[in-house]
Amino acid sequence: MDALTLEPIYGSYGMALSISLILIAVTLRFQPLVRNAFQRKWLVRLRFLACMVLVLAIFRPTLNFTSEQVTPTSLVFAADQSLSMTLSDGEGRTRERVQNEAWKQISTELEPLKPDLDLKVITYGDKVTEMKTNSASALETIQYDSASTDITGATQHALNMNRGVALSGVILIGDGNQTSTRDLEAMQLTLETLKGIGIPLWTIPIGRTSESGPPRDVSIDAVPEAMQLFAGNESSINFQVNAKSLTGIEIPVELSWIDSEGNEISFATRTVVPSSADDSVSLSVTFTAPAAGSYQMKISGKPAAGEIATSNNDQISFVDVREGGGKILYLDGTATMEQVFLRRALRRFPDLELDYKWIPEDTQTSWPIDLEQDLKAEKYDVFILGDLPATALGEFQLKQLSELVASGAGLLTLGGSNSYSSGNYQNTSLANVLPVELATPLTSTDNPNSRRDSGEQIAGPISVSPAQVHPIIDLGSSDINESWNRLPSLLGANRWEGTKNIPGVVTLLESETKEPLMVIGEYGEGRVSSVAFDSSWRWWRAGESATHRRFWRQTMLWLLSRENFSNKDLIIELDSRRIPQRFSEEEAAQFLITPANPNNQSFAEDLKVFVVETDGTRKSVSTEIEFRAKQPIVTGKIPPLEPGIYQLQAVAGTAEETSTITFQVSEKSIELTQPEADPDFLRQLSAATEKYGGQSFRPENISTLCDLIRKNHASSQIQVTSTFRLGEDPVSGWILFVIFTGSLACEWILRRRWGLA
Repeated sequence: MDALTLEPIYGSYGMALSISLILIAVTLRFQPLVRNAFQRKWLVRLRFLACMVLVLAIFRPTLNFTSEQVTPTSLVFAADQSLSMTLSDGEGRTRERVQNEAWKQISTELEPLKPDLDLKVITYGDKVTEMKTNSASALETIQYDSASTDITGATQHALNMNRGVALSGVILIGDGNQTSTRDLEAMQLTLETLKGIGIPLWTIPIGRTSESGPPRDVSIDAVPEAMQLFAGNESSINFQVNAKSLTGIEIPVELSWIDSEGNEISFATRTVVPSSADDSVSLSVTFTAPAAGSYQMKISGKPAAGEIATSNNDQISFVDVREGGGKILYLDGTATMEQVFLRRALRRFPDLELDYKWIPEDTQTSWPIDLEQDLKAEKYDVFILGDLPATALGEFQLKQLSELVASGAGLLTLGGSNSYSSGNYQNTSLANVLPVELATPLTSTDNPNSRRDSGEQIAGPISVSPAQVHPIIDLGSSDINESWNRLPSLLGANRWEGTKNIPGVVTLLESETKEPLMVIGEYGEGRVSSVAFDSSWRWWRAGESATHRRFWRQTMLWLLSRENFSNKDLIIELDSRRIPQRFSEEEAAQFLITPANPNNQSFAEDLKVFVVETDGTRKSVSTEIEFRAKQPIVTGKIPPLEPGIYQLQAVAGTAEETSTITFQVSEKSIELTQPEADPDFLRQLSAATEKYGGQSFRPENISTLCDLIRKNHASSQIQVTSTFRLGEDPVSGWILFVIFTGSLACEWILRRRWGLA
């Protein structure tokens, strides 16, 4: 008790004293008319007791108590649970481990301040979650799987969850890498709110500091996602090695094959030495394709000492190696729409490997070009000659080409302003190979340009009609004429002198005036197809891309002597073989399945598609059947998958009729593609509340932070005055009431008992 005071009614001592004296005087003056002194004495005592209760109520005695109390407050600890916390802190530990140890130390050192200090724990990533416990082991149960970091959202949530409760401060720990799309204005507003209510923000940055030097990183880039090769053929792969903060340090690079069984065999090694702090080195590695099968070509850069993220040190290319198939060399001299769409069509088929060489007209000074390596026996199975004059190749190399066809290679010649007679092929040995008759050889006095314009071209538009039934021109319709009639007309074509009257020469396509447009034949052991037009690209542009691909594929298969293939073969096409992790329906990769045999119209009736995991687990995939150029096509979307290697498997009919394609789901999180910590950002945030005690602390200085919190908590003690006024609380009020009414009741009872008036 510090003080006893009186607080009379109406705040007037005079009035209270006057009333009290009157009550006492009346009590003493008007005594009971009782002769018995004993009885009179007790009746007066009881009346006087009731009078004293009234006097106390009038003067209202008050006891005042003063004490020191600590104001209960809360402290919010915000922990980062994004994917980047699984990375190294640059000093041998993971960021999540550093964060867990920091929280355990804070929880232990501040334990004595409970319950006056309420520790609340939240985790933040792409969303904020309030933990149900604030024990020292609270962070051991969280999953570090958030794909982004929203530091702004965490700070705002810390403020909102403590409305109506005194907030002593916010501790924000993490790597400082703000990867969410929230704008900077939101963060600025949050900081202004903190400053406005005077709350300190303490930050604990995790990761390399500027004193530690810039982060090191090795990454493999620019690797083709898929390759089609043929067993035993020599090929090459080009890629880049990116290096940061590794100037002059050797980086070993290894290339290896991973077969379908998961066996990994190294086949090449290289060493890269960066010449600058941020360097990209291009490499080209030549190799021989392994035995037929499906492989992953893995290119790995050895992790550097102190490297934070190593997930980008490896890159995979999916390689399909085939025993047979066809390797095609396409030679052209004019950048036309035809060559663009023809290349696009042929490269969609995994069993056809296309090499393209452009020989522009402005290089005539170096004609004939050197094709020594390309005209080696068995290097290419099919040769395509586009709009290219004979002089670009030269008689010697044209003779070599003729010999290759005679030995079994296929040859396709296309129309154009520099093809056939217009390109002076009638004077070469290749004229003997073609199934068509070219114009008579030029004499020394003939002008090639005048010959070119003297009726050797058929003016368009030209409607194409089948001359007879053949697998090459079967477009999948029951009415072959109807399927060709719906195609757009051609813009023009070359005119031949005629077709050769020898066994095996067949005209497949002709114009409405019966001029031959496509003629096939044989030369030695090889096959030859001569096409007079160069505007089949118009079919693709008119929505008949499937027809365009089918026609040219069937032409290639005939030239390869592979027109009689199995109905079991399916072709699976994926948008990409390296698919980013999917987070929405719009991001789903699509696949398309067609039969290798264009005449197989029933393949989709019992087709089932599965995604196969590395452990053999199969997950069914829903599909739809579409019709393009009256040919059934199966389409679908890759379902959401975790990062890893998978197979897309198509099963038609029995399990033996199976085709597969391997693909990779890659990590999409920006948390791992931008692994560098940003401690400076957290320092800037705490500096905004420096006026109220905001600071930034390294993990090794947690004790200093706890000392500061304890000091601030002790300074929050306030003097609390407690007041006890007689009669105002229920207990004392009832006591006075009982004494007052009890004394009067006793007085009345005694009077009745003694028979007094």
